[in-house]
Amino acid sequence: MQPTPVRHAVFVQVLNNSPEEAYWICELAEKHDVIKGIVAGLDLTHQHLQPTLDRLASNSKVVGVRHILDMESEDWLSRSDVISGLRILEDRGIPFDLLLRPHLIRYVPHLSAELPRLKMVVDHLAKPYIKEGRIDDWAAGMKLIAANPNIYCKLSGMVTEADLNNWKEEQFEPYVKHILDCFGPDRCMFGSDWPVCSMAGASYADVFHILLRLVRKIAPGHEAAIFRDNAVRFYGLKL
Repeated sequence: MQPTPVRHAVFVQVLNNSPEEAYWICELAEKHDVIKGIVAGLDLTHQHLQPTLDRLASNSKVVGVRHILDMESEDWLSRSDVISGLRILEDRGIPFDLLLRPHLIRYVPHLSAELPRLKMVVDHLAKPYIKEGRIDDWAAGMKLIAANPNIYCKLSGMVTEADLNNWKEEQFEPYVKHILDCFGPDRCMFGSDWPVCSMAGASYADVFHILLRLVRKIAPGHEAAIFRDNAVRFYGLKL
């Protein structure tokens, strides 16, 4: 982060169904003030979800929950036990990070209907097919998702959805523009996807400056909102 103006960050889960990871990051956050928020990887269907959330609630830096959907069946988001777990998050006011891919977007309107108070944020623009240059179906789905004012979107993860060895910054512009058009600059936030971005040869600073240039071009004047304020508001961070 040092080559950029960024000085605070939110840690987002690496492991599924691992409260132990969240407890460990809580310990790190006590030593490293850079960590202002923690999104935990919890099993939404576990019978001990409530006690786990009770324990994590003792640390104000635990601000959200995420689940890696690639490891689940396609219909995971529509399962009744998953909806029940998400309803617990909704009742507690805990946001949920949606790690989608384009074929999973169609399940989100049902979540919006079932859980109208649940705050959600789509990670990595729902991983559009940037390498193939496909945009139409993804764009229609994201516009539908954006109709729910409780859903935000992270502008992140683009370099690894392009050709890992031959990506170009201009490839990302139509995707970023569409998200900003649909969600508005007050419901979008920067995400580094570090260290995964290094798979495409991109450093933290590279990813930061790519998005900064695009935001300055597409939505000038909204840099502070996208790179700081929206995340602070969505997760309820204390800086």
